[in-house]
Amino acid sequence: MGMDSISRTGGNWKQIYWNDVYHTVINVKTRSLILGVAVAYVLVTLFFAVMYLVVSYNDEKCNVGIKTLAEAYIFSIETIMTIGYGAPTNDIFYGSCGSMALLLTLESFSGIFINSLMVGMFFIHFSRASTRAQSIVFTNNAVIRRIRDEYYFIFQVCERRKHQLVEAHIRCYAVRDEIDANGDETVFQTHSMRLQQPDDDLGSYLLMAMPQLVVHRIDQWSPLYPPECRPQGAHYNATTNQAYPDPLQRAVDHDNGNRDYDPDVSLPQSPTREAIERHFARTNMEIVVILEGEDSTTSNTAQARHSYRLSDIVWDHMFARCVKRHPETKGVWIDFDEFHDLVSVSTNAGVVVGTASVF
Repeated sequence: MGMDSISRTGGNWKQIYWNDVYHTVINVKTRSLILGVAVAYVLVTLFFAVMYLVVSYNDEKCNVGIKTLAEAYIFSIETIMTIGYGAPTNDIFYGSCGSMALLLTLESFSGIFINSLMVGMFFIHFSRASTRAQSIVFTNNAVIRRIRDEYYFIFQVCERRKHQLVEAHIRCYAVRDEIDANGDETVFQTHSMRLQQPDDDLGSYLLMAMPQLVVHRIDQWSPLYPPECRPQGAHYNATTNQAYPDPLQRAVDHDNGNRDYDPDVSLPQSPTREAIERHFARTNMEIVVILEGEDSTTSNTAQARHSYRLSDIVWDHMFARCVKRHPETKGVWIDFDEFHDLVSVSTNAGVVVGTASVF
């Protein structure tokens, strides 16, 4: 899901862009920005060329000596760019003419103003953090695998640059269609996903210097959990189930004893693979991933986005080990040619280490 996947209509959208010209300009494409600057220069230069021609024809005391629009345009270019080829006549003071003094002053200020805007816009445009985020790589596929009788949604992310993002953190959302009890469909509903690795209770921070696994458990609070697998007809219990608008919890907190709960109430069992696949297909679910961090050089916040659909998910696999020990330096060696590779694993592993299961 990206910018091209979302269309917006209605409302006074033109006024939105004109009310914030600064962000409108810095977000345009580079070729559009270059074209806009060129057009601005030509229009300003042409305007003053016409004014010089008018003064030349109507005020002989100024000794301008311009006879055609082409001559006036060339003189205007020399003025705004401070080229200094010389005046059209030998009278470089134009007979102390007030109109020429005013025009030359205005065009000089116009050139300074346009140059300042141009430098600022190009600097901001080329230093945007959106281009910095292109060095962050997500695996082409996500995997769903069973670990200790529970299903987990897993993908991998890493930074390709030597200079890492500061305070990098990640969050995930499930965007899906929903049908209520009356049969009415609501499309593209967004639901947050709790993360176990990196722990979202600790801010979901990542060490981007090496490939990092992002792990979400498909428990009863997960938007990936099929609704038909929840207890049917039973009284709602917030300690064992999730319902809107209650905040999301995690089954792992229940398992670890980090949250108070009724020991006599058991949690629902893990869903089946078939039920999860049906849930993905029926709701047109898409997992949207957003990674943010601060560039240490510019202090700009960079944001990288990626998404996974059902067709991007591989079952009972894990990511191959792309982190090795360099044979010469004995340091970390990351092989990005193997970053997206998958290996088949046990359908119900006991533990995961690094980027590959020990089973």
